[in-house]
Amino acid sequence: PYLYFPDDLRSDPPIDLAALEEAAAAEIAQFEGVAFAVSSSAMRSGKVPEGEAGLLIANNFNPDRSGDVMIVFEPYFFINDFDGLTVASTHGSPWEYDTHVPMVFAGYGLPQGRVERKLHTVDIAPAAAALAGIDPPAGAVGTVPAELIRDK
Repeated sequence: PYLYFPDDLRSDPPIDLAALEEAAAAEIAQFEGVAFAVSSSAMRSGKVPEGEAGLLIANNFNPDRSGDVMIVFEPYFFINDFDGLTVASTHGSPWEYDTHVPMVFAGYGLPQGRVERKLHTVDIAPAAAALAGIDPPAGAVGTVPAELIRDK
C-alpha cells in the first residue's frame, strides 16, 4: 500500500523529500476510496493517525523498506488494478474485518470453551509453548490466553 518515488528523484539534492512526501500524501488523501495517506517522514517521526488503525500502520512501517507514502483505503474499498496488473487480494488493511484472525486450539486435555475477547496472532507461539510445557520462543511478545490454562 505504498507509493515509492524513483531513486533518482529521491537522491536529487535540491528536492526536499519530506515536503514532497507530505504534498503527495495530501493529494492522494483526496482520491475516492482513500481513508488517509501518511508520508514516510511523518511515520519516522511518529506522526500517524490516531486510533487502532494508526497503531497498526505504525507497526507495519519499516524505515528501510516501506515506501515514501503509505496509502490506507476506506473500509471495504479494494483496488485490484495496479498499472494493468490485476490482483485478487492484498496484504490486508488496518480495519477490524481485515485483521480478524480466528484461533482454534483443540486437543486432549484442553478445556472446552470460546473466547469472545480480542486475541492477537502474537499470542499463538506463547500459547503453543505453554500447552507443550516448554519456554516460549525468545522473541515471543504475546500472552497465553488464560482460558487455555485455567484448569492446569
